[in-house]
Amino acid sequence: MPTPPTWMILEMLRDIILPVAGGAALIYALFLMAGRWAAALGAAAAFVAAFLWANFQLAIDEEHPHVLWEQTSRLIAWKPNERYAWHFLPRAALVLLLVGLGSRWTGLLVSCVLPERAWWVKNLLVWVPRWVAILVAGSWVVPAPWAEAHSWIKPALGAVMLFSWIALDGLARSEWSASAAFALSAMFVASGVVILYAGSDLYMKIALVNGLAFFAIGVVSYIAKADCSGAIPAGIAFLPSLIVNVRYQLAPNGVPFVCFWLLALSPLVLLLFAIPRIARQNRWLLLAARAVLVMIPLALAVGLATHYEKLPPFGDEEEAVSK
Repeated sequence: MPTPPTWMILEMLRDIILPVAGGAALIYALFLMAGRWAAALGAAAAFVAAFLWANFQLAIDEEHPHVLWEQTSRLIAWKPNERYAWHFLPRAALVLLLVGLGSRWTGLLVSCVLPERAWWVKNLLVWVPRWVAILVAGSWVVPAPWAEAHSWIKPALGAVMLFSWIALDGLARSEWSASAAFALSAMFVASGVVILYAGSDLYMKIALVNGLAFFAIGVVSYIAKADCSGAIPAGIAFLPSLIVNVRYQLAPNGVPFVCFWLLALSPLVLLLFAIPRIARQNRWLLLAARAVLVMIPLALAVGLATHYEKLPPFGDEEEAVSK
C-alpha cells in the first residue's frame, strides 16, 4: 500500500487536523465553562466552528489587494452551485442542527408543564419537526438525475437519516454521551478510507473533517461527562448524504456497492440498544457490545474496498468532481 508523502501529511496536519480537532475541542470547552446547560449548544457550535475553519482558505487578489471571498472555500463552496447536490451538505447540516436544538428545548419546556402520562405529546413536539426538517434538507442533497430516475431515493435517505438520528440521539443523551460522538467519528473515518479508494481526495477530506470534529467533541464530552447530543444532527446530515453523492459523482471503480450501504446504514445497528430488555443489561457490557457492533460494518466496508480496489497514487491529480 503506498503511503502519503511527507508534504501531504504536513499539509493535512496544518489545514485539517489541527484546526478541526483543536477548534472543536476549544469551542466546546468554552461553552462548558458556562455550565452543563450549555453542553448541547456548545457541541453544535463546536462542529460548526470546526467545519468553518477547515473550509476556509485565504484568497487575495495580488494586483488589487483584497480578499476574494468567492474563492475562500477549501472543500465546499460557500454559495452552493445548483448543479452539485453535495454543495448543500453544510446547509442541510445547519438546518438539522437548529431544528434539533429548537425541538429539544421545546420538549424540555413541555415536559415541565404536562403530566408524565402525556409523554407522547413531548415526543411529537420533538420528532415531528425533525422529520419535516429531514424531508426538506434531504431533498437538497440528492442529485437531481438520480431523484428523477429513482423515486425511492429521497424517502429512503430520509428514513435512514431519521432512524439514525433516533439511534444516536438516545445514546448521546445518556451517561455514555461521548460514545455517540466516537461512533460517528469512526463512521466518518471509515467512510474517508473507502472514499479514497473510490478515487476522491476531496470527498475523503470532507469525511475526515467530520470524523475529526466528532472525535474532538467526544474527547471533551468524556472528560467533562457532558451531553454532546447537540452535534449529532450534523453527522446525520453529512454521513448518508455524502455516501449518496460519492456513489453518484465518482466514475465506476472496483469498490463494491455494498461498501457504501454498510457505511450509510452503520448507525442503525445502535437501534438494537433501544429495546428495553437489552437496554437494561450491564452498562459495561452494553458499551462493549455497541463498539463491536458499530465496528463490524465499518471493518467490512474498509476490508472489501481495500481488497477489490487499489489505492490511487498520491500526487497532484485533478479532482474527479468540480467545486
